[in-house]
Amino acid sequence: MIEESRFLRHVTQSLYSSLEIGKALHETVICLKNYLPLDLIHVFILDTGARTLRYLAEASEVHGVLIDDRIQLNPSDFTEFRELNCGEVFLLTRSASAMLRKLHTHFISHVRNPLVRQQDNFSVMMIGFDIGAPLIGGFGMVAVGRRPFKEEHMRLISLARRPLTGAVINLLSHRDVVSRNERLSSQKKYLEHKLGHLSACKIIGAETGLKEVMEQIRLVAPLESPVLILGETGTGKEVIANALHQASGRPEGPIIGINCGAIPEGLMDSELFGHEKGAFTGASQLKRGFFEQADGGTIFLDEVGELPLSAQVRLLRVIQTLTFHRVGGNRSISVNVRILAATNRNLAQRVRENRFREDLWFRLNVFPISIPPLRNRKGDIPALAEYFAVRKAREMNMETSPRFSKEAFGELALYDWPGNIRELQNVIERAVIVSRGRQLSFPNLSGRAASPASPASAVSWERFPTMDEMMIRHIRAGLELSGGKVEGRGGAAELLGMNPSTLRSRMKKLGIRVGKKVEADTASVS
Repeated sequence: MIEESRFLRHVTQSLYSSLEIGKALHETVICLKNYLPLDLIHVFILDTGARTLRYLAEASEVHGVLIDDRIQLNPSDFTEFRELNCGEVFLLTRSASAMLRKLHTHFISHVRNPLVRQQDNFSVMMIGFDIGAPLIGGFGMVAVGRRPFKEEHMRLISLARRPLTGAVINLLSHRDVVSRNERLSSQKKYLEHKLGHLSACKIIGAETGLKEVMEQIRLVAPLESPVLILGETGTGKEVIANALHQASGRPEGPIIGINCGAIPEGLMDSELFGHEKGAFTGASQLKRGFFEQADGGTIFLDEVGELPLSAQVRLLRVIQTLTFHRVGGNRSISVNVRILAATNRNLAQRVRENRFREDLWFRLNVFPISIPPLRNRKGDIPALAEYFAVRKAREMNMETSPRFSKEAFGELALYDWPGNIRELQNVIERAVIVSRGRQLSFPNLSGRAASPASPASAVSWERFPTMDEMMIRHIRAGLELSGGKVEGRGGAAELLGMNPSTLRSRMKKLGIRVGKKVEADTASVS
């Protein structure tokens, strides 16, 4: 005869042994095997409104694992769940349950070495608990064989109903908090990085220079089709991606932005798809990749043209199926995400050069949106300039907003803005900083416009500049425009589109020094 108080104490200690659901279930299955036949335990959530089953985690005597996979159920499947009254224990057998066979077939296809094989007969003893309509939580115990569970086993599990229910609800709540924090952390970093470029309610130029773009957004945003955003560096591709997300059917979901060109090739899979604990040296805990974090929302693949070919192959499969494996994992994970991509590259040309996969290009290029450069929408410059000036003044806690001289907007319009809106922002912010309350004017801006536009006019065959000499001029121009600031917002690295450490290394090699006046030791250039 089993001592009931001892059984309850052991089960409760196991259930509350860890907040990591995989570890807690692993301890619990080891404990329960002392009292009843058992091969596997699992936790799931049934959504009676959406008719979906969220299979959250499972554990065997070997280990516990977080799965968090969803499967859509048919109305007929729900008839078998009518017995899942909260607090009641009931049995299902594979041979007698069509729903159980369906779920087993689904999940077994996701596992390389399944504990319970396709041909095995098994029984599941379940107990349900209310976690707030329309959701029902469930704790299942699986044993291989023909009716291995007896009335005594069901009685024991009924005794453990309260600690079992409390512990599982606690684990589910903790898992949801962890998932939410992961999403919020990624989204916070993304929004902080794009601060000043994203606006959910207003896009400057929506009725003028970007009118055609806004009409395209209105057409495609409610759909699930991939969108490829095309435009030069600094034209505001992030703004358009955010506008598409906000106007879509999933604005409450996360928008996760990824700079594909900034991820080292060796870390690409881990960053995009996540990794399991112990998958490689340094993988001390499970990590959910960007695709998992974007589940229920939008994933924005910025600079997608910079992806290496090896990563393009894997990305194509994920876009096609919306399923993937974490690094070191053997289960297929499904996500529900909207795909947005952006590039300043000519992808058709890169396809011809065998630097971008044609099939991936076809997948992404369903609905391309081209953003015009600032030189083609100069009518928007006054509104953009005023916006950047006011925002910088607020950041500096200036008592009054900066004022532009009568000639200022004309001077700004004379320049062709090769750096587009990002360059305009840097120019305006620097002007606000150095103005000290005086009117903003830009008398020297038009003089600089001619040099990048027509380089051939300034050189001849007798004195054609070397690549290093041209690089020195370009870096010096960026440093002068940024007031000698190398990194951070408005720094030369941002203006030049370079990593700050790469820029400093290049400056050291070329002998460029930053002081009161930007200098370069041209004698060191060979």
